[in-house]
Amino acid sequence: MPLSLSSRIKFNRRTFLKGMSASTASAGLPLFHLTQNTEAATGNFPPSDKLESWQDLYKARWSWDSITRGSHGWMNCRSACNWDLYVKDGIVVREEQSANYEQAEPNVPDLNPRGCQKGGCYTEVMYGPTRITTPLKRAGKRGEGKWQKITWQQAIDEIAEKYVDIAIKHGSASINHEPGTYFDYGATFASLIRFATLFGSSAPDTYAEVGDLNMGATLTLGMPLIGGSSDEWFLSDYLVVWMMNPAVTQMPDTHFLYEAKYNGADLVVIDPVHSATAIRADKWLPIKPGTDAALGLATARHIWATDKIDLPYLQEQTDFPLLIRTDTGRFLREKDLIKGGKKNLYYVWDLNQEKAIPASGCEGNEDDYNLGLNGTNPAIEGFFEVRSEDGELIPVMPVGATIKEQLDEWTFEKAANATGMSLELIRDFAVGFANAKRPMILSSYGSNRYLHSDLMNRTKLLCLSLKGCIGNEKGAGFSSIGFHGMEGYEEFITNPGTGMLGQMKMMAKLAGNAEVFSTMVDQLVGKKSKLQARHKLFRQAHPLITPNFTDMTSQNYHYQGIKEDIATEMDDLYPRKFDDYVTESIEKDWMPVSPRSGKIRARIMFGSNLLRRNNMTAKLIAEQWNDLELTVDMNFKMSYTSMHCDYVLPVAGYYEKPGIKFPVSFAPYLQYCDVAVKPLGESKDEWEIHWLLSEAIQRIAKERDLAPLENVNGDENDLKTLCDRFSLDNKYGPHDAEKITEDIIVNSHSCEDMDIEAVKKEGIQKFKSVGAPGWVNHIYNSDWDGVGVLQPLTDFIRHKTPWPTLHGRQQYYIDHPWFIEAGEAVPTHKESPEAGGSYEYQMISCHSRWSVHSTWRDTPLLLRMQRGEPVMYLNPSDAKLYNLEDNDWGVFFNRYGEFRMRVKLSTMIRPKVVFYFHAWEPSQFPDHNSFKNIIPGLINPLHFAGDGGEGQMVLSAAHYSPGSHVQDTRVGIRKWQGEKLKTAEDLIKEQKRNSTDKQRISL
Repeated sequence: MPLSLSSRIKFNRRTFLKGMSASTASAGLPLFHLTQNTEAATGNFPPSDKLESWQDLYKARWSWDSITRGSHGWMNCRSACNWDLYVKDGIVVREEQSANYEQAEPNVPDLNPRGCQKGGCYTEVMYGPTRITTPLKRAGKRGEGKWQKITWQQAIDEIAEKYVDIAIKHGSASINHEPGTYFDYGATFASLIRFATLFGSSAPDTYAEVGDLNMGATLTLGMPLIGGSSDEWFLSDYLVVWMMNPAVTQMPDTHFLYEAKYNGADLVVIDPVHSATAIRADKWLPIKPGTDAALGLATARHIWATDKIDLPYLQEQTDFPLLIRTDTGRFLREKDLIKGGKKNLYYVWDLNQEKAIPASGCEGNEDDYNLGLNGTNPAIEGFFEVRSEDGELIPVMPVGATIKEQLDEWTFEKAANATGMSLELIRDFAVGFANAKRPMILSSYGSNRYLHSDLMNRTKLLCLSLKGCIGNEKGAGFSSIGFHGMEGYEEFITNPGTGMLGQMKMMAKLAGNAEVFSTMVDQLVGKKSKLQARHKLFRQAHPLITPNFTDMTSQNYHYQGIKEDIATEMDDLYPRKFDDYVTESIEKDWMPVSPRSGKIRARIMFGSNLLRRNNMTAKLIAEQWNDLELTVDMNFKMSYTSMHCDYVLPVAGYYEKPGIKFPVSFAPYLQYCDVAVKPLGESKDEWEIHWLLSEAIQRIAKERDLAPLENVNGDENDLKTLCDRFSLDNKYGPHDAEKITEDIIVNSHSCEDMDIEAVKKEGIQKFKSVGAPGWVNHIYNSDWDGVGVLQPLTDFIRHKTPWPTLHGRQQYYIDHPWFIEAGEAVPTHKESPEAGGSYEYQMISCHSRWSVHSTWRDTPLLLRMQRGEPVMYLNPSDAKLYNLEDNDWGVFFNRYGEFRMRVKLSTMIRPKVVFYFHAWEPSQFPDHNSFKNIIPGLINPLHFAGDGGEGQMVLSAAHYSPGSHVQDTRVGIRKWQGEKLKTAEDLIKEQKRNSTDKQRISL
């Protein structure tokens, strides 16, 4: 038996330095990665006579062989940051911020430095204990943790066989490809989407399901993702950080807030939590969770009452002058006045002519398609009558009158009562906003996680529109997140891979759609600009080009076993039963779900930690997961979901494959992710994995002489040509991820004249334009050429481009029957419902400072910077009621079960609120029982509404689909005394026993 290290080595200064030399210079790992290595354990140290002092050791530690510019491409981080990656002996030993961004304009601070502590220690994850480097196959029950190592050949062959078997038995749509929230603009994400689309399986969009989709912005502006460069924040004089915490979630950009403050701007934070951003603000408004619309309505009322509105802006850019029929609540359309009239021609009341005239900007107005007053003076208040051709008098009023009527009741006193804040604080905020020249609202993903988030966001936008701020002047408007267009990426993922004939067939299919054909004609005759046509075409053609797309919230509702729970939560909140809305939506093809029949039989994860992320996880496992015939996770680290899969395939990490960081507008630069080191162990990049998988499926289909199968859209799909189509007829081989990435850049207008080698050398290149509107990119500033601060949405003001909405204007009145019936046609306030039962505490959350979702959540280095385990923040006054001390175990419960967490006492939390930072792995909780098990995830039934393609209410990825809302959840509290908890899993088993007993009794 060998002696221990301590018994064999005499530790003096010299041997210590030699040992450190072995760990740093020989192993080549950063100091954080030090473990007892083989040489040290045997006492066989390599010669290191030069290391005679700690200074020599320090110098050796900071040596390297090469430096590569790269970043963290395939992940859901909104801060594209350029990093210098230092490599020694084939290992990335550290990363440093590159800080090579230019100043956009004189007197505006630059973007440097960009980066955060997660990016600065990604090597901790890359070489950490959860890293996967070889294919694994489950050797026990799912979740049991028993694995066997297998070869890539075995993994690909077995998975391919299962793909084909399941597709034959249950249909291709029963296989679910779940990309989760991570994506990039290179070969990684493109390979996932191409494969899923060409195989014909379901591919749910999770943007709304995780609560990130701003449906209020889609309903109002026709787009959910809005924002320019973050240096525009510096130009504002009244910055309102509303339901956002950039000091935690947007670290590289936060300095602009404080620099703007030093420059004289007021910085206001509206948040129930005294957040890391709030502590540096001029004003903090500790609003009651879910009451933001009340504050917005009172502010809007004050803006109008003090005559601070921009009347010409409202007349031209918004639907305030559009006439509504007071007898039906619908917009007045030409078809109401003339037999056979258009349904997309709307009217305003011109005070100069004293009559109703066609509104400019709407598609039905062929004489005045662009926005503009053109000598007219449309009314935004009043009551009028118009006469139809058959003599009927129709009572009408402008949208503005309806909104004014809604605002009149929202006094400061009423808002104070609703929000739980003082009247003086609300008045001070409203006065400051009304008097500001350039108010800007920063409102991000966290603003979308309440059932009534759409109402909250519609009221925020209303305040800005009343002031004429959106798209008008730099430093004013709305900032959430914007994306640059990269046509090369979109064209690559949607290419059918069948050559010119296949592309012609796809175009014919598109032209066969009436709305798509009409849009094509409009562009040809000059009625629509190329930019306008592209935006509408992409939205209309999306379900035709990627027919496998579905929304994940609908999948959860239909296939997770939660229908009764959602009915319990929702049926008393709206005029109809929840399922009635869903049924009508499916019948009218507004919100189709995939698969349309049967069940989900296979789930393929692309690093998507579904069993960590999904609400009511225990029910998902019990009702669906355990019955799946195939579960696969492609990931670079072991996650909670990986633990419950049949196969885990190791993918290359961020520094081990080429890519393009998704092009956020905060930093208007192309961020290239170069390869610093080879993939660790047997890891492969995603393009190669899907290439091999498509090849194996094609081979199996040929061996079986398989007839074409029906794909998710009901079309025939020949798997005998799958790899040929996937690879674009072998244009791209299994090792061509870099070539694909380069071609995406070359074929993107926003990257015009970029030199690929220069891009790799510098890591970044500034975009030359915002690119064309498309999937998620709609900055709408066609004048920006890469010079200056990037401001979004200017085309609507400067070029009078119609907004991508139902009638071509900012839409504050939704005349859909469901919205009218529910009292939500105009922005209003509704109380946050008590999800989970009538309990005293509202449970809310925020993204974490110490992780990007769950990727860094179990990283030892970052765990040492916090409590090291899940904690629930609780106000000391509330803790005292339950005899809870700091670090005690608290039990949190509602009708769906119980869980326990350590309690952290903090006065940053409002009384009657409990708060947590999200993304903890269930395995970090006692008994793997996380808070996700008792969160029902409310679903807004109105978001199943559609408009038949006439406007913005069209199912489309990251644009319009129902979401799952977690911030309305209520819980009770008690101190844990060591008792066994009644978990969600226990309740599910109890429900099944009761159901079985009822069946026996009935028999």
